[in-house]
Amino acid sequence: MKIQEVCSQCHVTKKAIYYYEKQQLLHVYKNQNGYREFNDEDIQRLKEIVMYRSWSISIADIRYLLDLDIDKKKEYLQQIYKQRQKELSYQQESLKQLRYFIERDHIEDTFSIDDIYQIMSDNIPQPFFDMFYEHFSPYLHIRIHTQKQQKAYDCMIDFWDHFHIKIPFSYRLLMLMSRMNRKQLKQVWHDVNVYKNQLLDSEDAYESIKQMVIKNYELQQKWWYRILSYPNRQMKIRLRDSGYYDILIPAMCELSDEYDQYYHRLMELNQRVCQELHLYYDSKFRLIKK
Repeated sequence: MKIQEVCSQCHVTKKAIYYYEKQQLLHVYKNQNGYREFNDEDIQRLKEIVMYRSWSISIADIRYLLDLDIDKKKEYLQQIYKQRQKELSYQQESLKQLRYFIERDHIEDTFSIDDIYQIMSDNIPQPFFDMFYEHFSPYLHIRIHTQKQQKAYDCMIDFWDHFHIKIPFSYRLLMLMSRMNRKQLKQVWHDVNVYKNQLLDSEDAYESIKQMVIKNYELQQKWWYRILSYPNRQMKIRLRDSGYYDILIPAMCELSDEYDQYYHRLMELNQRVCQELHLYYDSKFRLIKK
């Protein structure tokens, strides 16, 4: 079937189809004249993509969903549904606060994600601001209920307010060589966080992380990989020295129960894997055999 017929049948534009191909969601055969020829599988896949997009599901999530079986798809969509419910409850709570202010002409000090956004954007150079914000923002749609949370929030604000880090030259060079613009990099950071969460939620999370650690250790024995991984390790060292792991991460865990569960789940799995494989990370974030 030609593209014009497909557009009519699926109620989608050519531009949208080209975009889905560019995002690696569609892989349509082109004949010797360069014309796309859609088979039934392509059309069904396109209809599925259009359906997901009508629900405002992200490209990264769609890319993941398309290759799942029906049971896994329903399971993952249920996760998205629950997250949307949370976001809706946050919006409803914000509306209540707004109504309270309108009616009482008074408002108490409240937590605002915009405060953190502004302070982070003022102190973190691009493209690293997007990396940090993509990582933390899903866990910041919360309300402060305890003094402990308020203290953690104040600690986070103070950390970002005084955060200054010199980006390693090797890391800046790597970003330059990648030739990705800000929008592309934001998508990369988003995809990385989506993958981490999918990995931790999977039934075989331990085995998956174990295989990743084994692969990483094996690659570290190769000289070319040590060179390629050097910028990332240098960045981690700079973050450690800035207090990122000792100050910010504990504050995030105190502020958000959801982030606390995510972080400790990741650390627990990583620690178990390293113990089983008799590995550890040295001060330069290299995997070393005990």
